Amino acid sequence: MAAFIAAFFSLLGSCSPLENVPEDPEDNGENPYTPISLTTKQTGFVQAGNAFAGRFIDMIDENAGKNNQDEWIVSPLSLQIALGMLLNGAQGETATEICQTLGYGEGETAEVNAWCKLMLEQLPKLDKKTDLSLADAIFYNKKITLKGPYRDVVESNYKASLEALDFSQTKAAADVINAWCDKQTKGLIPHVIDEVSPSMLAYLVNALYFKGKWANPFAKSATNDETFTDESGKKGKVKMMKLDGKEFNYDENDLWQAIRLPYGNGAFSMTVLLPKKGHTVREITAALAKNPYVVPYGKAKADLWLPAFETKYNIGLNNILNDMGMQRAFDPRFADFLAMSDYDSFVSFVQQDAVIKVNEEGSEAAAVTIIGMEATYIPQQPQKVVFHADHPFLYLITESSTGTILFAGKYAGK
Repeated sequence: MAAFIAAFFSLLGSCSPLENVPEDPEDNGENPYTPISLTTKQTGFVQAGNAFAGRFIDMIDENAGKNNQDEWIVSPLSLQIALGMLLNGAQGETATEICQTLGYGEGETAEVNAWCKLMLEQLPKLDKKTDLSLADAIFYNKKITLKGPYRDVVESNYKASLEALDFSQTKAAADVINAWCDKQTKGLIPHVIDEVSPSMLAYLVNALYFKGKWANPFAKSATNDETFTDESGKKGKVKMMKLDGKEFNYDENDLWQAIRLPYGNGAFSMTVLLPKKGHTVREITAALAKNPYVVPYGKAKADLWLPAFETKYNIGLNNILNDMGMQRAFDPRFADFLAMSDYDSFVSFVQQDAVIKVNEEGSEAAAVTIIGMEATYIPQQPQKVVFHADHPFLYLITESSTGTILFAGKYAGK
């Protein structure tokens, strides 16, 4: 699965048209692939985004290995866009760390916004036969107000919908967020959060949906049970799709074989990186961390076997992002998100849910990234309490700004 995500982003960084895409007689020339045209400056944005994706993929695979997870799927793009929305609410060193984690330099928030806006606007237009959608939303506590400049930038660059919710209605508010995710992923990810917390400031959410048909579909009649050997050497049976004699973009090196399977008009493709004997996927993801551009340009007629499969994955990303350099955002003592609202807040959690289905017709995939922003303090409705000091008590006299205790005493009624 690392291959699919890495290849998706490497395609964005390449302006060369995809070769070996068969013409569809039903298109009548109305669905040509026109690569995204990038300025020199935009090329820099894409390179930074791909560098982040390569490092992220490697850390995901490393984390999966540590947790004995054999399969995984993530969306670097969904995470990048969600972090872009977060970045615009950050200030000072908090903003610098998020920028640098994303692969940009200090103060390059505008560059991050430009890259995200480019992806949001251009990707859905590339292939009429591929259904791709990106959506952003910010669900915020109705007791707080998002600052005007922050609202403007997330609406203009991220096309984010903004909705104030009553976070004291913990289940009802979560239902609203889940319903949005369900709609944006066309039912693939119907649930991302059980309930909200009244102490939360906001939830920043990105949803990505993809459905593409193979340019060279597999015949269902050719699919058979075949032996699959996992990395431990254990053998089992899987549904194996087969296609023989078709020409694909193909390359290989000492580490892998790489084949590129186009969807639709070739705007999108799946590149499968198959480790050669004696090598592992772990070695491939480590290589991608150094160079995420894996674009096979050679040609070959392939006797192709590919499993039909479905993978679902959920992961909390706090530790991974912390290890990638984004540390202050998670620390209530140092996080600075006062560009978002007047309330001190920090990132409570970053979570991603993703799913992919691959069959003879093509692939369907979706991802939701949700960032929970927790406020240090949210004003609550005053509660009526009974406070009768009719038994011994302790008292303190303190300085307000530092908490310094000037006097402390106990009164016992004497």
